[in-house]
Amino acid sequence: MNKLLITIATLVAFALSSVAFADGHSAKVSGFMQRILGAGDDVDGGVAEQFTRFVISADTTIDNGWTVGGSMAIQSAATTGGTYGPSTNSMYITTDMATINIGHTTGAVSALVPAVSGMVPGGGIDAGYQFLFDKGNLASNGVQGREAYYAHNAAKIDIDFPTVNGFTIGLTYTPSMEFTGANAGARAQAEMTTNHGETAEVAASYTGELDGISYTAGVGILTGNAQSDGVGSAVKPVNNDLSSFSAALKLTMGNMSIGFSGYDDGASWGASTDVDKANANGYNTNIIWVMGNMTIGAGYSHQELTRGTRAQASATTLTAAAASNVRVDNFTYFGVGYDMGGGVNTFVQLSNNDHDDGDHATSEVSPQVLFAGISLGF
Repeated sequence: MNKLLITIATLVAFALSSVAFADGHSAKVSGFMQRILGAGDDVDGGVAEQFTRFVISADTTIDNGWTVGGSMAIQSAATTGGTYGPSTNSMYITTDMATINIGHTTGAVSALVPAVSGMVPGGGIDAGYQFLFDKGNLASNGVQGREAYYAHNAAKIDIDFPTVNGFTIGLTYTPSMEFTGANAGARAQAEMTTNHGETAEVAASYTGELDGISYTAGVGILTGNAQSDGVGSAVKPVNNDLSSFSAALKLTMGNMSIGFSGYDDGASWGASTDVDKANANGYNTNIIWVMGNMTIGAGYSHQELTRGTRAQASATTLTAAAASNVRVDNFTYFGVGYDMGGGVNTFVQLSNNDHDDGDHATSEVSPQVLFAGISLGF
């Protein structure tokens, strides 16, 4: 309790006082507050939140003219028994050639491939608010509707190059996807998890305009070492390496924006010894219309997963479906958002979630979730 009080007092002191620094230094406290109410068919409603946080950041200019800075985001989970606090603790160096992020949790693919699945008010399916109330997804490997390790919070080394003639390129190296914000982030011997290991990713985006239509296209790939977890395999080296591809296109014509995206993780979650081969892929399409402070939108997302022999043997959540069955989640969603000014935003979304484990002899619960939220950014 004393530690919590000290933390709160420190944050208040930062927010309310004028902090003095040497020439060229600056610091600030920002944050995000949020409440989400959910209800619907085949779900237990309630009041929840997803991204409530404080952010402390600072930067300075060093002697050679480079900018060095950093930030730490403390999510509310840090004080309510969760495991992701701080969820971000990183530093960066901006030179004439590039910005180098050390310890950041956003990689090149997450940053440069447009988040089409999050366009519809209420975060589409990207924010995952409906899944605070519906835990029935059968085809997710991480964030629904996106490639492997999208928005994954393992600490990375990320290099972002300046935009040239509309093109932007990013490179990211992750020493190990096994170590996330839930632990100290240091590598330990003989550590075994279901995540992949050393990973590299490269992504590129292009932004342009043609006949009054502005557009952004992004593509990215991830490649990495196999999962270290040997459960379900006689020998751990048979686990497949990570190989994932993601692409998206977003078009804006006046007040209307349309987006299309897709991903393919292939057999990244399988093994070379699989009799039934693993596979994972999906796609999204969203459309929104902005009318002053109001935004309306609709979207459809599809994801499918074949576990394969090894992953089925190591799974902790089993259904009657066999290893070769294609597990599918389909989401149809409609949202309305309103910007109230002063950093306050509201939204309401209806999400129809259809789950199918590929076994025609069984019937899965497919909820309809209605949720609304209000947030304050400061």
